[in-house]
Amino acid sequence: MAAADLAAADGLAAARAWLLSHPGVTAALGGPDRVGPRNEPPFPRVRLTDSPGTDRDLRWLLATDMTVHVLGDYDGTPGKAELRRILYTVLGALTELPSADQSGAGVPIVTSVISTAGGGWSPEPSGQPRYVASVRVYIHPPFPS
Repeated sequence: MAAADLAAADGLAAARAWLLSHPGVTAALGGPDRVGPRNEPPFPRVRLTDSPGTDRDLRWLLATDMTVHVLGDYDGTPGKAELRRILYTVLGALTELPSADQSGAGVPIVTSVISTAGGGWSPEPSGQPRYVASVRVYIHPPFPS
């Protein structure tokens, strides 16, 4: 397997693309384009970050660990209960990814999404409201054409 094939199997990118296109996630967040790598308005938003210790055997199946952060506004809105609801909406959407249509030339295939750390209340050091969970996305490179 070529290094380029392995590089195409990016679990974080696949998860982000899926969440950006998921209507339930968009509705829960109150609008589009609220999933990404940064903590920036508008809030609420989902920040996806790579977690240390990702398990990759560098063969066919890669396991990408990531942290899912659901962030509220600095003024405390939308509130702890709503952020928790959004988190579990996002986690539920991620579990749907392996069953989604992933056909197409050059498309990496997500085979499983599992929880590695359940959701917990963990405000940012600034006091910004945040719920956090961790997931592992199993993905393999696109099938050769």
